[in-house]
Amino acid sequence: MHLRKKLNKLARMHPDEIRFRVSQQLRYRLEAWHCRAGDRGGEGMQFWPGWVRRLTRAQAAGFPDSSVGFFAFASDPDTLRQAFQRSFPEREAEVLSRAKQLMHHRFHFLGLDVQLPETVNWNRNPASGAEYPLVHHSRLPIYETARFGDVKYVWELNRHQFFVELARAYLLTGNEAYVERIWQWLDSWLAQNPYKRGVNWTSALEAAVRIFSWVWSYYFTRHSRHWTERRRHRLLQGLLLHGCYIEENLSYYFSPYNHLIGELAALAFLGTVFPALPQTRRWRDRYWQELEAQWPHQFHPDGMSVEQASYYHHFTWGFYFQLALLRQQNGLPVSRELWKGMETALRLMTWFTRPDGRVPMLGDIDNARSIYFYLPGDQWDLRSFQALGAVQFSRPEMKWVAGQAGEEVLWLYGPKGVLRFQQLPSRPPEKRTALFPHSGYLIWRSSWNQDGNYLLFDFGPVAAGLHGDDTPSAAHGHADILQVEVCVQGQPLLLDPGFFTYFGPLALHRYFRSTGGHNLVEVDGCGQAMHENRLGWSRVAEPRLLATSDQEPLRVACARINHFSGREHLFHQRTLIWKDQAYLLVADYLNTEASDSKRHHLQSYWHFAPRSLRMEGQAVWEGDRPVMLFAGNLPVRCRLVKGQNNPPLGWMATGYGSIQPTPVLVVEQETDLPVLNIYLVPLNEKIAGQVQLSFTTEADRSCVRVRQPDGDDSFYFPVNQCPGPLHLPIGDVKLALALLAGRLSVTGEPDRWFVLSPAKKDHPDGQFDWLSIPTHNTVTTE
Repeated sequence: MHLRKKLNKLARMHPDEIRFRVSQQLRYRLEAWHCRAGDRGGEGMQFWPGWVRRLTRAQAAGFPDSSVGFFAFASDPDTLRQAFQRSFPEREAEVLSRAKQLMHHRFHFLGLDVQLPETVNWNRNPASGAEYPLVHHSRLPIYETARFGDVKYVWELNRHQFFVELARAYLLTGNEAYVERIWQWLDSWLAQNPYKRGVNWTSALEAAVRIFSWVWSYYFTRHSRHWTERRRHRLLQGLLLHGCYIEENLSYYFSPYNHLIGELAALAFLGTVFPALPQTRRWRDRYWQELEAQWPHQFHPDGMSVEQASYYHHFTWGFYFQLALLRQQNGLPVSRELWKGMETALRLMTWFTRPDGRVPMLGDIDNARSIYFYLPGDQWDLRSFQALGAVQFSRPEMKWVAGQAGEEVLWLYGPKGVLRFQQLPSRPPEKRTALFPHSGYLIWRSSWNQDGNYLLFDFGPVAAGLHGDDTPSAAHGHADILQVEVCVQGQPLLLDPGFFTYFGPLALHRYFRSTGGHNLVEVDGCGQAMHENRLGWSRVAEPRLLATSDQEPLRVACARINHFSGREHLFHQRTLIWKDQAYLLVADYLNTEASDSKRHHLQSYWHFAPRSLRMEGQAVWEGDRPVMLFAGNLPVRCRLVKGQNNPPLGWMATGYGSIQPTPVLVVEQETDLPVLNIYLVPLNEKIAGQVQLSFTTEADRSCVRVRQPDGDDSFYFPVNQCPGPLHLPIGDVKLALALLAGRLSVTGEPDRWFVLSPAKKDHPDGQFDWLSIPTHNTVTTE
């Protein structure tokens, strides 16, 4: 990192952060010296806190606390087994098939299929075969991918979430071999991973996920004869050491979002199921209070995670939900404000869920699930969370989206939860438009049916904690401001291509995070933020919502970014016009805030879902119908790209480590500014082949005309997007609209955003009326 950037970052640090980092490094150096001096006690015992070393078997016999109600396990195993077979009759064969694979050491995670030896080496990267040395965790070069490979693969294996899958198979079958295998894995892990030494002590979040995996696995198998007194003692020691490590390394300043929440949740979780010691009772109470205090820093008031990544949104939410539900079931306090916040956050994802049941692939992903019982078949089908919300919050619209209760409802609520889901009425939300102004999302639907049209407009920030200057900061959000995602008649058409890997080829990694990796525009190769190493951004653009309208027959939205990184005086303004069951019009306006006589190279990208497409003129066709038409400032060069490697272009990642080629439309222009480009997406396959798009420019306005079987629609835009009325020929127009790029002051009214709408019939001279629209700060969700 450049010295100036380091100084900028240091200047922004709070004194508490500086003190924390300094003390942490001093502790690391001392511990690393002790590691080099040798481990006389074995298993890293020179680092064990005294209270863990003194833990007796008599104390461990009380693990977990028998007075603690643990989700569904207040019911006896036979009742749970029968409820599973009754509620999910098709799932048992899948459970046992997956368990058979695991018993033969066949693993699948992060896009990797691997056969591991009978004795698993927990410190070997299963993707690369490289083994990490058993040195102090602070001295491990975990990001040296050329030497070790992607560290995510060894971390993922060591999360031990597959323990839960075998434990679940034991509950259904009573086969003790499953529990014996879990114990063999656990015992070998504890032997191979001395406390604070090796790759599996390099991330507090990974330790946190292991706590959840081990505890859930124990509850599924707690009646097994394999859980002897000695083994429970050994398990509890390992859990408590994990808790101690997490508490020393909480990610307040490393990754204060999903990492921190997972770590706090693990401490509170462990303290809740085993409150027998003063230290664990402190974990239960202190870190729950911290979780509650963290909520407003983790989620926007209207629901989205501040990381602006839809998968990590669910990951973070799942940690909160597990802890809140466990506390509720055990009579421990959970604030009303937190329950309301969790409901709001899940309700946002009710709206996000597309007609095909998937969630848009916004931001980074590592396939992490904080509520884990099985390996999901489709990483982006997250409707099981909606089923939980339907039960917890009695929301019929969440049941509508979920469709059916997932296993999660049974394991978290027991048979009564499944019954509650079944008895809840199911109905879609009444509205078809939702605006989330704090998070920065707008969603339009034609209906809530599986064959409905759907649009997501992203006008929110890249992520929290980023800066508009050269100060670098890491984030899971992508440079995707103003992008749109579209489903036509239930099927995805334009989409966010997702995210591939953190430590794969750098060019491919950056492609999925870049502006060009989304349905957006780059100017002279510049996007909305500057890459800093792998996960960092600097010089990040700021979004601004200008106007929205939901008045039939049109829905309209307009937003802009204030600059491109490297072209700070240029801005991009995008206007969306949606005519239900007819078409979506996207108007991209680019101009400069300063004098600029330079010609610019513009590249517009449109990422399509996997389809067989072709170019004909200025339209993209699928079979005998167009799926996108283009008009605007000419000349342009349009091309379809699929699966290009150098540079990467035309790829979609369906999950971490999974990639496939998919078509991308690239529209290139060498042009002066301002520029206005128009894209039309037919929303009705029956009339798509009959729709035509034309574009003309006159002295003070540009006219976009859409020809359809039932007549023409014309839209007028001021050439320079300046405020002021336009005098248009009413006789020549069926629908006319112009969105303005500045504020217009009207006598007697405050500054507002305005849309120019057709004049009333009795209006003289064909002049248009002003229709005022409130700014986004005064618009509530839906």
